[in-house]
Amino acid sequence: MVRFRQMIKGSPDADLTCTHNSIVHIKATGICGSEIHFWKTGRIGIILEVGGEVTAFNVGDRVSIEPGVACFECKQCIGGRYNLCPRVAFSGTPPTHGTLARYIAHPARFLHKIPDTMTYAEGALVEPLSVAAGAIERARPGLGQPVLVCGAGPIGLATALCARAAGAHPVGVTDLDEHRLAQAASFGFDRGVKVDLAWTREQFADAVRSKMGAQSHPEIVFECTGAQSSIAGSIYAVSDGGTVLQVGCGKPEIELPIMAMSFREVSLITSLRYKSTWPTVIRLLNEKVFGDAAQLITHTFPLELSREAFETCVTASERSIKVQIVDEE
Repeated sequence: MVRFRQMIKGSPDADLTCTHNSIVHIKATGICGSEIHFWKTGRIGIILEVGGEVTAFNVGDRVSIEPGVACFECKQCIGGRYNLCPRVAFSGTPPTHGTLARYIAHPARFLHKIPDTMTYAEGALVEPLSVAAGAIERARPGLGQPVLVCGAGPIGLATALCARAAGAHPVGVTDLDEHRLAQAASFGFDRGVKVDLAWTREQFADAVRSKMGAQSHPEIVFECTGAQSSIAGSIYAVSDGGTVLQVGCGKPEIELPIMAMSFREVSLITSLRYKSTWPTVIRLLNEKVFGDAAQLITHTFPLELSREAFETCVTASERSIKVQIVDEE
């Protein structure tokens, strides 16, 4: 426990060795599902100090921190796809330290100002909403295009919000948990399907299509669970010629109904994190285009109770969606 307390405390003057960095006091951070294994979070804070070559920020600026630090020298970075940088240092992904600390140093290039009208809690949602925005950019749902989102966790709900903002309609949602479907309904996504793990792929597809309506079979499915059964079910549920976009992380290898895809020309594509989404997401979030996105936050803990925050994430009875850790110091 002592070691854990020391790790989260941090130091305001420990890491400003790079003149392109800024020291940020982390004010709010949200726990991601993958952080049960590695600690990396959507984070927001106040700049305490800037490096000698930093000109775009000042002490006191409120910023959202983009966690993936790309090299901006490789082919992918130069081509604008810096999310695919092979040398990216991503916060909380070994060997790069995460941001579960009071103070961190971060390159100014990956800091984004947030308006004074945005709360810290809202600001910490920029990262999961950026994951969703990156997926929307890949699949590009059109106005009135029926969409299904598999999984009503933080990323799934964020994806549903972004899909609706992009013009998709209707937006269906699936999940195993009635509580999470109720949370989805509170955002207006009332075409929810409670999944039964005993269903066949065909039964999954039938349930989805029955809920969404005869004229609204999903043309795009955003699969946000990473579960093999959900991925396979998505392939059966999507319309002929449709697209399944894999957002969720699961096992390194899975089995796919490849012939069902082939005979129906179903496309399976993927999305990795985000690129250049921060400014747009900050603007849309501040202008309430997503509605009251802060409803995603179900639990809040002070920094000193970070261990309890993680325990809440893995305790099913707590029914958490997004757990945030805040620092009022």
